[in-house]
Amino acid sequence: MPDFDNPEIYRTALDGLPTGAYLVDLDLRIRYWNETAERITGYLRQDVVGAFCHDQLIASDSRTKTVLTDMAAGLYGALRDGKSSVMDVSLRHKDGHRIFVRLRTAPLRNSHGSIVGAVESIEEDLATSNWNRRHDKLADYGCLDPIAGVLNQALMLSHVREMLATYTEHHVPFSILLVEIDRLDHLRATYGAAVITAVTRVAAQTLENSLRPTDFLGLHGDRRFLAILPECGEADVERVAERLKKMVAASEVQWWGDQWSLTASVGCATVRHGDAMDALLDRAEAAVSESLQTGGNRVSVSSTSRSQ
Repeated sequence: MPDFDNPEIYRTALDGLPTGAYLVDLDLRIRYWNETAERITGYLRQDVVGAFCHDQLIASDSRTKTVLTDMAAGLYGALRDGKSSVMDVSLRHKDGHRIFVRLRTAPLRNSHGSIVGAVESIEEDLATSNWNRRHDKLADYGCLDPIAGVLNQALMLSHVREMLATYTEHHVPFSILLVEIDRLDHLRATYGAAVITAVTRVAAQTLENSLRPTDFLGLHGDRRFLAILPECGEADVERVAERLKKMVAASEVQWWGDQWSLTASVGCATVRHGDAMDALLDRAEAAVSESLQTGGNRVSVSSTSRSQ
């Protein structure tokens, strides 16, 4: 029979959970970090146990906030008021890209009912988990770029052709985005060609995690990402592009002791009646070129003069 008086049995139970979990004391010092939290965030328990939640480990969207800052928002309520909470937030993975998770927070009380700490679970988005499993199968078929880990250009162009055929027959709109990370030539000159691999991986994972499971993301040429947004018309495409640009800016690359955030230039194009694939791609190319030529870190929309 299990020895329920032995605290090790509870540690084993927490490590076996399919969700991340960690415990903090009243000072917001992390006391326990389970194995699933390690897998989801990339941070090993030796990276975080003993640290305070206001130490800089897993930054949130704002550059002024530091780790577990979004996590800590729920923790403060649990420790101060004894309230449980649920929040959907974006966190920075240890590798620098962004991940979306659901945080559930609850107070921990002793036998007298006094609050002595808090527990928080970290849940992966189910749709993202399902897409990751599908991704593994696509890798087996040779459909992924080995460096970026996203769909290769040949498969992306097949998806564009399929979307155009659907639009012709059923008039279901879609849009495409071309995304180029700014200052790639400068980074290559400063750190060498190998840094481009690290930048590409961080940007690719951030963009993919920021899109819907029904969207497609892949490479287009040597420097650009192509995103296909089904059922996204002209009224919505700029908003989506701005969100992606913001998420890229919230990611971070670490390279031989240096670290920096990324920015991206984005060009948007929405399908039109009679479009061929080349015409649609040409409009997106012209839009992203406009963003780059006007200083980068911008969104430009095809057939308009607006830039953000």
